[in-house]
Amino acid sequence: MKHAWMGLIAIGVWSAAASGQDKPPAAANETPTPEAAKPGKATPEVRGVEDPRALITQTYEAYRRSPDRPVPSPSYAYSDRLRALFGAYDAWQAGHQDLVGSLDFDWWMNAQDWEPVEPRLTESTDGPDRRTVTASFSIYGTAVVNHFRFIRQGGRWYLDDVVNGDGGAEGWVLSELLQHREE
Repeated sequence: MKHAWMGLIAIGVWSAAASGQDKPPAAANETPTPEAAKPGKATPEVRGVEDPRALITQTYEAYRRSPDRPVPSPSYAYSDRLRALFGAYDAWQAGHQDLVGSLDFDWWMNAQDWEPVEPRLTESTDGPDRRTVTASFSIYGTAVVNHFRFIRQGGRWYLDDVVNGDGGAEGWVLSELLQHREE
C-alpha cells in the first residue's frame, strides 16, 4: 500500500511540476534577468540553469533533507522537449486514472521507496552544447546509475533526458517512459 501511495504522490508532484506551477529555487547560480531586477516589473520565470552539476547536487540534497516524500521536480530546468513529454504524459494519465502509468516510481531515485543517498557525481562534455552529469549511488544495496543529459540553448542549460543504467534491458530512458501508454 505504501508503494501505491508513493506512486500517487509522485505523480501529483510531477503533474504540478510539468504544468509549470513550481518555481525555481533561489540558488547562487541563478541570476535574474536585468529586466526582472527593475523595480515595479513582474519577475518572469527563469528557465534553465547555469550549472548542470549544481542542479543535480541540489536535487539530491533535497532528497536527503526529505527522505520520506518525493521532491518537487525542477521543471524550470527541463528542455522544451522534456516539458512537452511530461505535459502529454500527465494529460494521458488524467484521462486514464484507472491505469498505472509507466512512471509508477520516482525516476530521480529509480525506486518507490528510498533512503538518503550521497551520490558520486561525474560530468562529461558531449560537444559544445551537450553535457552529461552521472549520479551513482546505492539504494538498499542496489546500485543506481542515472545519466542526466543536458543541452545548452541561449546560454542556459536544460535537462533534456535521463538514462538509467544502460537505457535498455538494464535500465530505462525517461523520454521513452513518458511516451509509453497502456490502453
